[in-house]
Amino acid sequence: MTLTLTLRTEPPARVLAAQLIPERLRGLTASAVAALNLRSGGERPAVGDLFDVSEEGTEDEALVLAGDLRRFDDVGARMSSGRIVVHGDVGAWAGAEMAGGVLQIFGDAGARLGSAYPGARAGMTGGEIVVSGDAGEEAGAGMRRGLVAVGGRTGSGAGLRMLAGTVVALGGIGAEAGLGNRRGSLVSGRPLEPLPAYAFATRFQPPALRLQLLRVRELGLAVPDAMLSASWARWSGDLTELGRGEILVFEDEEPEP
Repeated sequence: MTLTLTLRTEPPARVLAAQLIPERLRGLTASAVAALNLRSGGERPAVGDLFDVSEEGTEDEALVLAGDLRRFDDVGARMSSGRIVVHGDVGAWAGAEMAGGVLQIFGDAGARLGSAYPGARAGMTGGEIVVSGDAGEEAGAGMRRGLVAVGGRTGSGAGLRMLAGTVVALGGIGAEAGLGNRRGSLVSGRPLEPLPAYAFATRFQPPALRLQLLRVRELGLAVPDAMLSASWARWSGDLTELGRGEILVFEDEEPEP
């Protein structure tokens, strides 16, 4: 069954939307979902107070959210299965500590996309997050596994204390990326200046990255053909940690000898 929640009323305060994930809504009718309460400041509005809720009898375990959800935080947080499709922008902590499934955001995402909550050691541990627009600061912070792909730019601090996993930003990774990165991969579709804790390693065509970019294209991002076959500059780091992480930077022109 696919549930569709179309925003009807903008909330007066920020809303915690972590309850709205496929595994928590499994088996519920549209009316039952509309009766669920969310947290918004000191209030607990019902889902039906904010959204029009409808359902379709398909075999997919999916949730569709439509509208300007910039005041909604934790969209897709801790999801482990299913699919969430968002037609609009979302707030902070989208896909935080996600363990599986697919989160597609056709808009912008706020800070800490796919990241760890304060005090937690691990952020995203599996699944795929795709954002067609931009993402805020510290995307993928604390990641252990999984894929975060952004069609635009990420803010500063992407990949903070990553253990593993991949963060792709076709429009470019922001400043101070990969601080404390151990074995994660950061992929920038635009030039950047890596932190001093990264050392240039080589230029090559990463076969694994090509497969990831093809997957990202399947999930809705416009990946240029040139990125599938061109050379990428590889920077190794963070050298103050294990030094096995990397930042890959797209080079659409070969450097002069």
